[in-house]
Amino acid sequence: MRIPRVSYQNVTGIADKIVGLGREVAGEVFNRTSWVEAGEAQQAKGSEKLKALRAQAEADVHRAKAQTAETRQKAAQGSKAS
Repeated sequence: MRIPRVSYQNVTGIADKIVGLGREVAGEVFNRTSWVEAGEAQQAKGSEKLKALRAQAEADVHRAKAQTAETRQKAAQGSKAS
């Protein structure tokens, strides 16, 4: 079984969401509006970090596909020249 790598950015995005939720819950329990707002903002920050990582991963996939297509094109051109 292979254990996936966990990047620092993934951990901070998830941590922001967890800590933000804790702040929001604490704000609700202790009736502190500023804590609730801070928690919501921190959760939003974590969500945006995770969205950015997802977009980066998709871009990496597209880049790899383009590189593969370029390699195939060069190979095809090389076989025609012979």
